[in-house]
Amino acid sequence: MAAYRIMFVLILVYLNIFLSESKRRKLLEIIPEDYCERYCEGSCNETISEKTCDNEDLNYVLTNEYHLILNDGYAEVKWSTSDPNITDLIPISKEGNVKLKDLIVSDTDHGIRAVDYLQQLGVEQVTRFEKQLSSFEAIERNVHCNNGPKSLILNFRQSVNLCDLIDYIKQTNDNINEIVINANHESENQYLTIDDGIFKGKSNLTSLTFTGFKVENLTTKTFAPLINLQKLVLSKCTIKNLSFLSTLQSSLVHLVLDIPDEVDIKYFTHFPRLKLIKVRNYIPHGNFTGLICKDNMCNFIRGTNGLKCPDMCDCRYIYDDLELNINCSNRGLSEIPNLPISPFGSVNLVFSNNSLAYLPNTTSDGYNMLKKLDVSKNSLTSLSINHLPKKLDYLDISFNQIKEMNRDIVQYLKYVSIFKQTGNQWIVYCDDEPLLHLFKHLKRIIIMREVEVRPIFIKLLPNSPEGFLKYLGQHFLRLGTRKQEYFLINEDQLVPSMINKITDLDKIMNIYEYMEWFHENLPFVNKEYELFYYHHMTGSCPYKCECCQNRTTQNIQIDCRNTFLHNFPNIVAKNVLSTENLSNQIELSLSRNNVSKLTIDMLPKKLSYLDLRNNSFETLDDNVILYLKQSTEIKLSGNPWNCHCKSRSVLSFLRDYEPLEYNLTLNRCNISRADCPDHCVCCFETSTWSSFIVDCRGEGLVNIPDLSDKVTYVDLRNNNITALTPNKQSFLEKRLQASALQLLMLGNPWSCSCEDIENVNFMKSISSNILDFTEINCSNGEKLVSIDQDIICPSGFAYYVALAISVAAVIIAINFMICFRQPLLVWFYEHDICLSLAARRELDETKKFDAFLAFTHKDESLVEEFVEKLELGRPRFRLCFYLRDWLAGESIPDCIGRSVRDSRRIIILMTDNFMKSTWGRLEFRLALHATSQDRCKRLIVVLYPDVKNFDSLDSELRAYMVFNTYLERSHPNFWNKLIYAMPHTKV
Repeated sequence: MAAYRIMFVLILVYLNIFLSESKRRKLLEIIPEDYCERYCEGSCNETISEKTCDNEDLNYVLTNEYHLILNDGYAEVKWSTSDPNITDLIPISKEGNVKLKDLIVSDTDHGIRAVDYLQQLGVEQVTRFEKQLSSFEAIERNVHCNNGPKSLILNFRQSVNLCDLIDYIKQTNDNINEIVINANHESENQYLTIDDGIFKGKSNLTSLTFTGFKVENLTTKTFAPLINLQKLVLSKCTIKNLSFLSTLQSSLVHLVLDIPDEVDIKYFTHFPRLKLIKVRNYIPHGNFTGLICKDNMCNFIRGTNGLKCPDMCDCRYIYDDLELNINCSNRGLSEIPNLPISPFGSVNLVFSNNSLAYLPNTTSDGYNMLKKLDVSKNSLTSLSINHLPKKLDYLDISFNQIKEMNRDIVQYLKYVSIFKQTGNQWIVYCDDEPLLHLFKHLKRIIIMREVEVRPIFIKLLPNSPEGFLKYLGQHFLRLGTRKQEYFLINEDQLVPSMINKITDLDKIMNIYEYMEWFHENLPFVNKEYELFYYHHMTGSCPYKCECCQNRTTQNIQIDCRNTFLHNFPNIVAKNVLSTENLSNQIELSLSRNNVSKLTIDMLPKKLSYLDLRNNSFETLDDNVILYLKQSTEIKLSGNPWNCHCKSRSVLSFLRDYEPLEYNLTLNRCNISRADCPDHCVCCFETSTWSSFIVDCRGEGLVNIPDLSDKVTYVDLRNNNITALTPNKQSFLEKRLQASALQLLMLGNPWSCSCEDIENVNFMKSISSNILDFTEINCSNGEKLVSIDQDIICPSGFAYYVALAISVAAVIIAINFMICFRQPLLVWFYEHDICLSLAARRELDETKKFDAFLAFTHKDESLVEEFVEKLELGRPRFRLCFYLRDWLAGESIPDCIGRSVRDSRRIIILMTDNFMKSTWGRLEFRLALHATSQDRCKRLIVVLYPDVKNFDSLDSELRAYMVFNTYLERSHPNFWNKLIYAMPHTKV
């Protein structure tokens, strides 16, 4: 399977290369394999001295006359002879429309031009042709095999050979637009005598530059053929007479006079098209309306539309960029003011960090002529084609509130060289092909400021993979392009260029992996790095992935399929741009990559679909599987899953949801499906011992499965097994005799009753094979190892002994209660316990008083404590006594009789004074007679300590005191007993 996977990846890699090649407009990058044979006319033998070839390297051809080196669209011809004959060159391609980026030639014949080499090599066009001669270096740009170059640069090394100069310029085709002649910068100004006919026939020339010369005999005749010359640069030159410029009066637009002499601007007031002059020193003149520049700054006053710089903005014209920069940033402005039109060059508007909600209409010429517009950090919510300048080279809308773009805007942005949008939260629907294509293209463009390219690489170097940045930089600088002050490179060209000559798959995959590292670190050192944020996403769209929103389900779809990713994409951002509730589900497709690691921290919270098929995963953490199973549809097939028991969660998932992949995984691990029970997971444990493990944890089993002889370890923990059936006991006995087998059985509800004693005894008999036997609990919580048969299944003798002990205990308890009945009932009543036993049903519940308190007037001080304890305590009783309840003037015997009849209890305070009192003895006798017929005991005698005997009482009362119980006031439990003797009002 691994071999098939490698082959599959190789096919994808080379398919990607092929598709990239088709976009190169036939840019020649490699010498044909049969080039040497065609050169030698079918025979490449070293004995043929005139035509010797060496094509061991397809990019290098060595002959007796020249070396030809070709790499990534760069060709170099090094002649071995002093008098090269380029007609011996064999075409390097049989196709038409073949283009080169660079063609470098080293020879001694200045008469052979770029068009000659192109025609001979069979190349239609070269972007840059470089010719190295002894006296000067010639550089031709945009050279066509028939029409010649558009630009010519001549750099002199030694004293100028005027004949060579004139010949080279004259032989240049007449469609040339630019000529630059530079003296040797290491020497003082060199004398240059210009032939009057040097520019004959060059009527299409629009730009002419001389640098570092003392120019003599410049006449109007010299420049007469240059009827379309718009730019003339005399930089670091010495010129005695400027009268020759009159010839250029009608065509000149841009003039640089970097000369020591002071320039009188008055001379140029009659140059109608002249808009820009750069000088060292000048005499101003009010009638000249163009720009006058010193060093890099120019005196911008007003635009061609008559408008000055807006009052709230800062305007500066930069000569090196030929741009008017209008800076209105950080002014708190809500609208763009009317703008001036630059007399020369382009206009840039920086309007960042304001309160702009709408772009203006394009009816304003100043706004419509902008080439660069920066409206970042404003409040824009939309873009309209009617509110954008006619043709922008640079547009920055970063950190606004724009969410959508229509097709007109997408088409417009295709022609904007630099477009910045980071910080907006786009809504891109998956059926919006134009916008998807635009963002896909933009994400492949890496932008840096040109001056920061080298510092950026230096900052990345300490942590970079060894040798990668150097290798990357070679292709980076060669393939990149420069736009304004920026350096741009398309990754669709960069990566294929790096892997073009590599055949080792591991090295190719390393380059893709290192590019991920590059993009991961680049945002920290490159302020221009673009991130793409989408509405309802917590972070930017990952590198190499496409993000969009399903118009029907509103789910966010992140498509990273077949992108050679090595790392799980970062879709969990630390800083969330939006604070609103992120309710949208995320669908992540990551199939056909090389990802091998995934942790719980990498997963977003709203993940509803995850496709990990055909990657390099060998295992996943248990918590990742648990998290994904809760609410995510997962695809895991096509990965090289291992069979280690640490991958138990993955294997369990594959068994339940992708059985075909589970079977393939077991087969790859040489595990027979017949040896693996259906409800278990089979794996290998190699950390401590090599074992074939059947893992049945938490599968809800009620019995152990059938096991083959290959199984060495079975995990049955946390199931529903209560006992082993006789058949399973017999199976285990035979299985244990056949080969070693270890069991784990903790966490099952084992039954340990007398009926299951045979199962308990069997498990004890095989306890040496049960690794966690001492920890196993019965369903009642008791340790299985401590179960005793004699206890859970007792004999008859023990039963009768226990019964006899129980009967004896009951008899003893009954006798105890009989002996201590009264104190127990008092205690029960006092503590509100078993009131049905402690309480009594009262027969005289309708009586007015609970108790009549009888005492002598000498004992009135004793009444206070009875009132406090009985009437104010708990429970409360209603007392009757003569001090409060008898009416004055009534007969005492009648009052005593009525009080006895109206009270459910009569309390006699039996003191020595009471026994000596005639009325006291009368009360005692009446109470005794009144209660003699009642079924409940109503008379309560409270005996005080001062009573020594009952001799003073008559015989009837004395007999009562001798044969009946009474309450002693000195008893420590007196009040509890008295309250219990009172009517039980709670009942």
